[in-house]
Amino acid sequence: SKATVSVLYCFLHHTTKMNSLRVATRTTLRAFAPLARVTGLDLMQVRTKVTAAKKGKAAKKAVKVAAPKKAVKKVAAKKTVKKAVKKVAVKAKAAKKAVAKKAAVATKKAAVAKKRVAVAKKVAAKKDKIAAKKAAVAAKKAKAAAIRQRAAERARAKKAAAAKKRAALKAKAAKAKEAAAKKKAVAAKRKEAAKVKALKVKKIAAKKRAAAAKKNAALKAKAAKARLAQKKAAAKAKVQAAKAKVAAKKADVKVKKDKIKSSGPVTAQTLFMQQNKGKGMGLKQMHEKFNALGAAEKKALVDQAKKNLAKRNEIKQSMKKPASKYALFVKKNFPAAYQSALKQTKDRKEAFRLATKAVSAQYKQSQ
Repeated sequence: SKATVSVLYCFLHHTTKMNSLRVATRTTLRAFAPLARVTGLDLMQVRTKVTAAKKGKAAKKAVKVAAPKKAVKKVAAKKTVKKAVKKVAVKAKAAKKAVAKKAAVATKKAAVAKKRVAVAKKVAAKKDKIAAKKAAVAAKKAKAAAIRQRAAERARAKKAAAAKKRAALKAKAAKAKEAAAKKKAVAAKRKEAAKVKALKVKKIAAKKRAAAAKKNAALKAKAAKARLAQKKAAAKAKVQAAKAKVAAKKADVKVKKDKIKSSGPVTAQTLFMQQNKGKGMGLKQMHEKFNALGAAEKKALVDQAKKNLAKRNEIKQSMKKPASKYALFVKKNFPAAYQSALKQTKDRKEAFRLATKAVSAQYKQSQ
């Protein structure tokens, strides 16, 4: 019917946005126009007959005859519309696919064209760059040639000036040589006279020098003897001082050792051996006797040895010099600095050096 066709048209028009679908829809509607006209005509005829049949029995009979025909036509129209809708959908899908394909091809062509333009630009830029480079090289060569030419001209001018100067100097030297020869002759005469005079003076001076030399030699010999005696005395004193220092050091060490030994033996076995020394037993016998001692006897020796060890440690501690401020500072701060340095380098020697340097800098800042 006309109503079905118009609904179909509105549905397709409002739900489809692409031009291809609209074109397909128009084509379909053009195909359906004759059918719609026929259907509309039949409906009008039926409607006329029904109106006429209301006045009498003949109208009712016509309606009864027309009703089945109307139903058949409606079913046929619906089937035709369904087929048309299906065809429209298929054509719309094909049109959509074709449009998408064309768009993809156009996009691909545009990308290829863009790529070609970019390549052409790149090639042109490269050619321009090469041309510029060649022009720069040519300019550089021309500049170098001009520099060489100027240098050659300067060298030639310098050479000519030098030759002129040498000629002038040669002439001057010849004149100087002639004057010098005259002076030399005069000087030779004066030298002869001075030589005779100098010989007389030299003889007198030689006698004076001989007397002075003899006197100086005697004084030098005396001074040398005095220096030698002084050196011997100093060397002797130095040797004696060194010996005294060694002896004092040995004595100090002996005093320290004696002081440490005064604490007594620090192990049970050595204590037992000290107690039994001079009783006519050898080392082996002492060991055997010590091993044969009972637990109570050994415990007494162990307790005494522990006391002696504590006493010895106190003596050693008292002999130690007190630590300096710097030593205490290093003891406190070096471990942290060393760990920090190990994070910077895996070499332990390098880490130790860095840590020492850092601790020294910290100590200087704290003072």
